[in-house]
Amino acid sequence: MEEERYQFTALDKKVQELMPDRIILKTLTRWNDAYKELPRFVMEYLVAHFVDPSNPVLGQSKIDRILTENWVDSSAKELIKSRIKEKGIYNLLGSLQVRLDASKDHYWVTLPAIGEDTVRVTRNILVEHGDSLLSGGAWGTCTIEYDSNYKIGSRIYPFVVTDFKPFQITRISLEDFIEKRKLFTTEEWIDLLMNTVGFNPSQFTFRQKMLYLLRLIPFVEKNYNMIELGPRETGKTYTYRNTSSRSFVISGGSTTPATLFYHKGLKRLGIVGQRDVVYFDEIGRTRFTDTDATINILKDYMQTGQFSRGDQEFISTASIVLAGNIEIDTKNDIPKPSETYAHWLAVLPPEINTDTAFIDRLHAYIPGWEFRKIKKEYYAKGYGFMTDYFAEILKRLRERAIQTIVASRVDFGGETSRNQDSVQKTTSGLLKLIFPHRDVDSIELNELKLCFDIAIEVRQIIYDQMAVISPGEYQKRPVIAKMKT
Repeated sequence: MEEERYQFTALDKKVQELMPDRIILKTLTRWNDAYKELPRFVMEYLVAHFVDPSNPVLGQSKIDRILTENWVDSSAKELIKSRIKEKGIYNLLGSLQVRLDASKDHYWVTLPAIGEDTVRVTRNILVEHGDSLLSGGAWGTCTIEYDSNYKIGSRIYPFVVTDFKPFQITRISLEDFIEKRKLFTTEEWIDLLMNTVGFNPSQFTFRQKMLYLLRLIPFVEKNYNMIELGPRETGKTYTYRNTSSRSFVISGGSTTPATLFYHKGLKRLGIVGQRDVVYFDEIGRTRFTDTDATINILKDYMQTGQFSRGDQEFISTASIVLAGNIEIDTKNDIPKPSETYAHWLAVLPPEINTDTAFIDRLHAYIPGWEFRKIKKEYYAKGYGFMTDYFAEILKRLRERAIQTIVASRVDFGGETSRNQDSVQKTTSGLLKLIFPHRDVDSIELNELKLCFDIAIEVRQIIYDQMAVISPGEYQKRPVIAKMKT
């Protein structure tokens, strides 16, 4: 087997010694392609509980049995509902989310595994797990019972969740995470992060690793707006679907103010109000239903972090990520978007691809053409943080405000406020990821420069494209900022 041929590196041995309670050998989660629909944190949870790295086959076989019995493929929903009815009780593995229906004074569970959003839930589950289930939901194993006697009016609500065991890591300490960071070099830490998000650091240049880390900034920076356009199969969607359960992937299709922000009829917050990261996959194929309303609300939200529907106003910290495919010109040594495009945002939907007010709200443009198409050997082979542990760390890093580090060491001169804000937020995000143990007094000049230089670069792309789109409004020039010595 592949994991038996793998030779542990010095970094693998170091993390095994220093942090054995929160790491996992990444190859152990990839033995069956049938499970690729499952989020990585689910597989890692199961592997951590059932698989012995020295003899993985026995544990993997046990997981095969668990998933065969408890995991529902999207095509089997009606069959499973029938089994719940006939047996009266059934165990499932999947995601749960709870909402309060104030009009009925009732809590409902949305259970994608059976395609139902009016499943009842017992009080004990709400008491024990309500915080997570009401704020984005959680994955776990649940027991569902069938009771055809429960009615509201003339409608029967037969399904009820009577037990729930979430997949989660307990006893997480950000302070301990920061203390452990002090024991690693910058290169070691970046390689550990690469393994954690599922990629083999030995296959990538330092530059490429830094670009991969840019993808994580929306998880650690509130209200961070980013775009990545590049070739297909470079791991864009893989990263956002598997890094944290607090992200939501919108795959093309139509979006509306109701699904994104607030559904007036159901009195329910949309995706932006529930998640930390909203990722628009295949953005070029996304269609905005009720275009003016959707774009205007989204544009205002990206600027202020607020949105209104009717007479109600809401605040959210969700980051917005746009991603899609763009044709690449590889004739030269340095690849870049094809010259057939009028500008590097031309593949966006027509409603926004020349709207500089919208584009200016993007803090960074990741040059996706610098990524290579993912091959099997590019996936992580060594140890990385368990995904659910890392997701919780990202959440806690998100609550830290460290932009004073940037403000105290960078001179922006008379630069525009959006350029300043963009560079500060990108630099801040990279500092949280790579140097969480530093503060305004301890940060070293070369450490700050590592993050600052790439922050300038990815904002410069945005500014340059606006100058191409609207040369009368934007003069093509460098984003002016320099570090204080």
